[in-house]
Amino acid sequence: MASHSRRLTERPAGSWRPTDAELGWIIENRIDEAYVLSWPGQLETWVPVHDTGGYDRARAPVGSYDFRLDQIKGTASLRSGNQVHLSFDTPALHPRKNLHFTIVYFDLATRGPADPAWKVPSLDLDRICTPVPGHRDPRWVFAASRSGLARDRASKYQIAIRDLAGSNGWSVLPPKAALPGVSAQPLEANAFFKRVFDAAFLQAATGDEVLMAAQPDVFGRHRLAFSKSTGAWASIAIHGGTATPATELIQANIHVATFVPHPRHFILVQHYDGRAAQWYPWSWLIPSTDFVKLAAGKGAYLLFTTTLNPHRANRWTPFRIPTSDVAKAFQATLERRIVRTAA
Repeated sequence: MASHSRRLTERPAGSWRPTDAELGWIIENRIDEAYVLSWPGQLETWVPVHDTGGYDRARAPVGSYDFRLDQIKGTASLRSGNQVHLSFDTPALHPRKNLHFTIVYFDLATRGPADPAWKVPSLDLDRICTPVPGHRDPRWVFAASRSGLARDRASKYQIAIRDLAGSNGWSVLPPKAALPGVSAQPLEANAFFKRVFDAAFLQAATGDEVLMAAQPDVFGRHRLAFSKSTGAWASIAIHGGTATPATELIQANIHVATFVPHPRHFILVQHYDGRAAQWYPWSWLIPSTDFVKLAAGKGAYLLFTTTLNPHRANRWTPFRIPTSDVAKAFQATLERRIVRTAA
């Protein structure tokens, strides 16, 4: 996601302001989250392994091969009159029916993308954006009012972020529902929790951290963070559930074959209530060296089981933290001096 809007490198006292690269990553992850939340079926998403300048995402309902391609552009700046104004290059643009530009305003005050977004067909780009002459690669300027009463040339492409998935014209649309939900399909639910963690981590970042994702993701250490200044590291396994059984218990299974405890490796367990469409306010961040001592099970899996009743204490209670603090708590482990006790 490339943009030539005002550089976001200054950090005024008392305010949070990401760099351009961080802002792009956060916006892309928030759009991924919106798609997962608003499409209750199984949705496949592809992310380029390098920045081709052509597509940021490809998506399709699982097994349909009915791909929608997306270029995501964003800014955290507004001009007078509540105007979104940004410029971007399209060095590898080949307009086609299934390629759209999603343009997003990111509100620094709320730390999230704000409605409306604009979903512009690539075939209409030259009618909505203004070309900028004198550049080797095609450069465009997008300017539009965020007002719902706007009558500018981009107004017809305004869209609520929660409606992005439903606007794709896939052959089978999800049923209308009062609240969005997260798919209960295990692989998709796992991807949802990892994406949300990524966005939260980068929002809390100071600029010293490097966050890395495991590929292929098969060994249970889903994310690895480094401090550029000290070389300290921490890794984390991210587990979550979206279904709440009648017993109000949640579980996480850790595969013994690939589980290697280390003081700097952590287990994160979270819960998203699909019926209420909201996060459970508590999460569990557990050092793997404690997890291996406390988890049940002697077979292929180590089992984490706890109650969603916050008034009932058990052996996992000391590791419970507010869900909103998870990213900051994990980042703080990079600053700690870990002392390994003798065996």
